[in-house]
Amino acid sequence: MRIRTCFFHAIFIIALLFLSCTIRSGIILDKSFLPRILILSLTLWITVLVRFRKGIVFHENIFEYSLILFYLWNLLSCSWAISFSEAIIQTQLVFLGLSAFFIVSSFDSEFPEFRSIFIKIQLTVMFFAFALAFIKMSQLKFYDPYVLISVSANNNLFAAYLLISIPFAFSGYSILKGFWKYISVPAGILSVFFIIIIQSRAAYLGLSAAFFISFCFLLFRFAGVFNKKNIISGLMAFSLLLAGISLFYSSLDTTRRNYFKSKIPVWNYFRNYDIGSTEKIRTHRIVDQNDHSHLQDFDFAEEYYENANLRMIFWKKSAGLVKTHPFLGVGAGNWKIMVASVPQPPNPEHTLKNYTYSQPHNEWIGILAELGITGFIISVFLFLFPLGFAFFRIARSGSAPPLSALFFASFIFGFYLFAAFDFPLKRVEHTVVLFSAWAFLLADIPPAGFRLKFLSKITPSKISAVFLVILAFTVFLSLIRLKGEYYSAIMFKNERKNDEKVIQCVRQAESSLYRITPNNLPLAWFEGVAWYRLGQPDAALACFTKALKDTPYEVRLLNDYAITLYGLHKIPEAKSVLIRTLVFDPYFDEARYNLAAIYYFTGHPDSTAWHILRCRDSDKKEELLKGLGVRK
Repeated sequence: MRIRTCFFHAIFIIALLFLSCTIRSGIILDKSFLPRILILSLTLWITVLVRFRKGIVFHENIFEYSLILFYLWNLLSCSWAISFSEAIIQTQLVFLGLSAFFIVSSFDSEFPEFRSIFIKIQLTVMFFAFALAFIKMSQLKFYDPYVLISVSANNNLFAAYLLISIPFAFSGYSILKGFWKYISVPAGILSVFFIIIIQSRAAYLGLSAAFFISFCFLLFRFAGVFNKKNIISGLMAFSLLLAGISLFYSSLDTTRRNYFKSKIPVWNYFRNYDIGSTEKIRTHRIVDQNDHSHLQDFDFAEEYYENANLRMIFWKKSAGLVKTHPFLGVGAGNWKIMVASVPQPPNPEHTLKNYTYSQPHNEWIGILAELGITGFIISVFLFLFPLGFAFFRIARSGSAPPLSALFFASFIFGFYLFAAFDFPLKRVEHTVVLFSAWAFLLADIPPAGFRLKFLSKITPSKISAVFLVILAFTVFLSLIRLKGEYYSAIMFKNERKNDEKVIQCVRQAESSLYRITPNNLPLAWFEGVAWYRLGQPDAALACFTKALKDTPYEVRLLNDYAITLYGLHKIPEAKSVLIRTLVFDPYFDEARYNLAAIYYFTGHPDSTAWHILRCRDSDKKEELLKGLGVRK
């Protein structure tokens, strides 16, 4: 019986930690999101069906109540979100984190062996991630930290995965024995090694904070760990890490050494960059592109300033969303749709570099903008209050809690600090590992429980039934969106090559649960462009009108909509749409050229010249001004 139970736990944990955190597919657009949601949903659904039909263990504490309330608020926000399809997928990701927490917590409270099995498998998955990273490094012609992605979509998210995985390595060293105890040491070393060479400033902040907190508590509350054996192990680990970093650094050329060193002063994150910084640097480099004698070995300033400035723009625009939607927010997953409605501050690079808004690069600002003050207050009780309670218990309780509790609490805090500069909570691998860490932390330091009277009539079997229904819906949702992304990928391959195929793919991809592609563009827009190219502007206009219901502030869509209106001789409407477009993005030169053309053909040469003069310098601008006989 014990062997069978351990085997079942191992299968569950492998599916949870390995399959749902590492599987990707090249036949769809997003290689690290939907397949994992499908696998995770199936894993949790099967586990509830096989093991928890009679009920899941509830400890009835503030974390669990807040987690359920946070999910319900996300779900409720779907009713006022512009894009229901994006709101529901984000909401169900929250539910998957909720389900993973309750199942891991239930197993951990019922079976003493569960945690050791979990940590062993997590260590194995970590080494798999290290192997992928080393293989990727070996294939690079020159070292580029941004393409060192391993199990995550980019280098920053991989750093976040390693950051929240480190406490499992440290806990393994503290509770495991024999081979697994010592295999946890290289797991910890390699995690820190990759976080350092990936050069994610947010991860540097999170790692530093986690280590500092851990060291302080170890020094004052767990002084017994500083025995001869542990000190020797720590010195050896530090020496190996230092040797690895030195070897890596010596392998870089001068250019990349300078870039590596430029990421170390993480306090530059908090520096305010004015919008003109990138424009000045770019102009400087274009003018002197044939003369680099006065430049350093590597001028990283443009990329660094632009990256920092974009985050500032995202955060300031998010403040605009909070101002206009203070209590309810714009709806789960709808930041990327609504942020374009905030014109200030403008983003000069938005259409110039064909950007699409995706995330605010700050989970806490994202929660405030999408779920409003109400959702943010719930998130405080969910994410921050129990963590503060855990630190209080570690510091003030009569007998020190298990050492693993300190590591989980410290690195959860470091992960939250990282989340202030990126979007790790939007990814499956981080959700799984984070809520597993929370399950173990609250098992070590259980907060006081309290029972709500109105829940006393809900039996555990009914709760399991609810879990089964919602998880089944998540499986269905994942399949629908996987189908949508599959046909979207085919659509992109045929874009501007085979318009009939594009229309066919859009109709096969689109549904009420999938209307916007992963790069935040509505499917109906692509169908409209195809119809326009086929010489059917009426059909194109219908598609653009439909697309604007999903993304009403996408300026490139508005521009195409205006062009179609003009082609159908609806000139006042076209002019009005273009003027509205330039309110949202005054740097969108294509829309300004089109508005100038309308003014030209309707006999307003002064307005034509005025709009052209406001465009960026380019050959097209010079040619148009010359044709109009206008001097700058």
